[in-house]
Amino acid sequence: MNNLTIEDLYNGTATIQVKFQEKELDYDVEMFDNIAKVYGDRFVPDCKISNFGYNQWFRTNLGMSNSKKYSSIKTLKDAITKTAKSKGLTVEAFSFKDI
Repeated sequence: MNNLTIEDLYNGTATIQVKFQEKELDYDVEMFDNIAKVYGDRFVPDCKISNFGYNQWFRTNLGMSNSKKYSSIKTLKDAITKTAKSKGLTVEAFSFKDI
């Protein structure tokens, strides 16, 4: 786990969850490297933060972009924290797991 990279998250060999102070359940962070957007045939990266039990989800700004990937785990964590704050959520912790 010490050598975890952003590519591990994009290619599905590791996962990340985020715990918000305001929520009891953790949220899953889904990273996609090769998915087709609804309005085109290009394959682009995506990032979605969701909790099935709460039936809630949101995406980071870069996750909604058309072609950019996160360059590091730090930039991903910063983006999740910023987006969560705009939704009234406070990040308490991130947890990573190898698959």
